[in-house]
Amino acid sequence: MIPTRWVGEQHVKEDLGFIPSFADWARSIRAEPWMGRTQKIEAEVDPHLALPVLEVR
Repeated sequence: MIPTRWVGEQHVKEDLGFIPSFADWARSIRAEPWMGRTQKIEAEVDPHLALPVLEVR
């Protein structure tokens, strides 16, 4: 049995010659305009933060 992680690490080592750290990756990523357009999702995740629903009869 061969772990998937080992296979992935071998593949990256063969392609890049090393395993990049998160800092290596973060330095290399280029920010795109769409990455800064976020919406708050707290109300969707936490029902206590959602606006009250008014019942219409």
